[in-house]
Amino acid sequence: MLKFSRNGKWLLAAGGRGALAGRVVIWDVTTGKRVTEIGDEADVVLAADVSPDHKLVALGGPGKLIKLYDTATGELRHKIKKHTDWVTAIEFSPDGELLATGDRSGGVYVWEAHSGGIVFTLGDHKDSITSLSWRADSQMLASSSEDGRVILWYAEDGFPTRTINAQAARGATSSARSKLPGVLSVQYARSGQVLTCGRDNTARVWKPDGSQVARLEGFTDLPSRAVFSQDGERIFVGDFTGKIRVWALKDNQPVGELTTNPEF
Repeated sequence: MLKFSRNGKWLLAAGGRGALAGRVVIWDVTTGKRVTEIGDEADVVLAADVSPDHKLVALGGPGKLIKLYDTATGELRHKIKKHTDWVTAIEFSPDGELLATGDRSGGVYVWEAHSGGIVFTLGDHKDSITSLSWRADSQMLASSSEDGRVILWYAEDGFPTRTINAQAARGATSSARSKLPGVLSVQYARSGQVLTCGRDNTARVWKPDGSQVARLEGFTDLPSRAVFSQDGERIFVGDFTGKIRVWALKDNQPVGELTTNPEF
């Protein structure tokens, strides 16, 4: 997995080889130099994030543990044993105070980022957590799941404020899994709108009240990741074939396609 830090200055890459090794590597985007290498896992890293102040890296995977590392020293600061299944999603809140984590059984937890202390247990999902996204003010958390739903949680009390049935089941298809509902990605825009994509082969934009703003179609394969541009005016959606399509949100029209294998 790849993820930029909140200010865009660092690029984090997490991965490894199943049942063999896993780690997180961070690069400085401006210089291209490697900043640090974190973790020496016995299995692949499935989810990771770097805190907004660049001081902590959180990672997780098949080991069912959340590990928090100091980026300056590489020292393990906290090891959290709470998840009962593989850790599949991790994200720090924009203010750096909280850390949200999700697992393959649908469990979602919120932690104090610097102490590792538990804040909330969020247990409404019925299938694997695929993505987590904090609103820009750190007051709301969006979680997406293979159960087809996005749940919006209020950070002050840990209660769900809205459930969006974001990706419905498709009709007959060659893939048995694709017949099921499933949200594969969720992201908050700065405006408070929510972007999803999933197993119905669409990407969708939602208002905070759960009403749909836009439905983007025409994918030749399963869209696995969807994100807003920094200004919230464009949407980028990647699918399982490696294609990245770009839409303008103002009129929901495609404006181009990015190649993941450019010629030099």
